[in-house]
Amino acid sequence: MMTKVFQTALLVVATMVSVSSFGQTAKVPTQFTPQNSAILLVDHQTMTMNWIYSQDKKNVENNLRMLARIGSELKVPLLITTTMEEQVGQTWEDIQKLAPAQYANRIKRGGTINCFLDSKFNEAVKALGKKKLIICGLTTDICLLHTMQGALRNGYEVMVVADACGSMSKLADDLSFDYLRQLGVSVVSANSVLSELYSDFGSPEGQKAMKINLEEVVSKLGK
Repeated sequence: MMTKVFQTALLVVATMVSVSSFGQTAKVPTQFTPQNSAILLVDHQTMTMNWIYSQDKKNVENNLRMLARIGSELKVPLLITTTMEEQVGQTWEDIQKLAPAQYANRIKRGGTINCFLDSKFNEAVKALGKKKLIICGLTTDICLLHTMQGALRNGYEVMVVADACGSMSKLADDLSFDYLRQLGVSVVSANSVLSELYSDFGSPEGQKAMKINLEEVVSKLGK
């Protein structure tokens, strides 16, 4: 009888310690908003777009169009970067069309895999004045992964848009996203980003965001 009482007491104490520890370590991040966030599009170029085999390429394209329009039409700071354009090609044509000003001001890197190792890119991100970065890029396991590491090392809070990325295999995506989660990165979908930035679809800005989502994503489902 005493043994059972002792075991029960130990279980209660262990549970209390576990709950207490969770309460101390688990933190709900502050919301990403149009006022405190910026969007970074990394290396969505002619060649790299053809390397997307890890997920539905059309869905990636739809999400990229939505993100480009959020930046250009709703004025969320949007920074575009490319690498080795002479070999890899320019930014994907639809991004050029939907965010022409941001495309014109893109940061053209020589070949740095971690974008933050490029001084011009680093300074351009600082100039945005935002500590929360919403990032997607190609490929997931190369430039995107290392750029996310660079963002964390530079003190940014980061969120990766998983379905606006891509690589040559599903395994490469899965391993990269698992690794980023271990680093504390939020791995989300493009729709999650939209609803995080605009949590009230009844507001004027929310209505505009919902319209973009309907035009670029919802209306193209299954097509």
